Amino acid sequence: MSDQGLIYIYDGTFEGYLCAVLAALRSGRVPDAICGMSGTCGMEDAVNIRTDLKDAQYLCSTISSRSSAEVQQMASDYFLTDSQGREINLYKMIFCALKYGARIAEDYSSATMNGIQMAIRDLYREAQSILAELDFYMGVEASCAVINPSNSVLPLIRPSILKRRDIDSFIVYDRRHQLLLERFYEQNMLLDISDFPVPEFRNPKEAYDFLWPFVRDRRFDVRNVPGQKKSGSTIEPLWLKAS
Repeated sequence: MSDQGLIYIYDGTFEGYLCAVLAALRSGRVPDAICGMSGTCGMEDAVNIRTDLKDAQYLCSTISSRSSAEVQQMASDYFLTDSQGREINLYKMIFCALKYGARIAEDYSSATMNGIQMAIRDLYREAQSILAELDFYMGVEASCAVINPSNSVLPLIRPSILKRRDIDSFIVYDRRHQLLLERFYEQNMLLDISDFPVPEFRNPKEAYDFLWPFVRDRRFDVRNVPGQKKSGSTIEPLWLKAS
């Protein structure tokens, strides 16, 4: 049973979420809710969890070693979905993976696991659909595309977009999740710009005119941002916070 009203608050990143799960597991107290900073769950008596990359790395590795790499991948994939009750369902999956091992991935009697599997299938279907329909506006200095997916597909389609050689510098903006993928010369970055005042764009040209100067002039400064992938890390961050 959950402790009534116990809420864990994390910074919205996958690493932050893993830290919240680890804190709950270590305390032995099942949370009533786990919410990102922008979540709508109540804040009274909430426990704010600091993102620690070592703790996130530890839990991520433990999920793989005690269950399987498949379950580890399922955890990161499911976090990208827009499923109702995502954080608590994922907490239950991680708890069961640590306790029972890899066989939970094939537990078809579990409504929770079936829901997670279906959500991941929908995530990959949407990712392929968005990738196939991606349409770039060709600006003077770079290209720009705007997407509005139900799930956070940009981290999944990022490798395929970056392999394209028919376009050089570009930006892809996910307006629903406020994520920005940018490639400028040989560098690329996936940013969360939800804290940045971005207007509603009517078309990709407006997005290009507004966002490209910030990319070009390096005004999205992420050099000292928690969550940036470190050399040797096995965790690919879901996103990086832009200041």
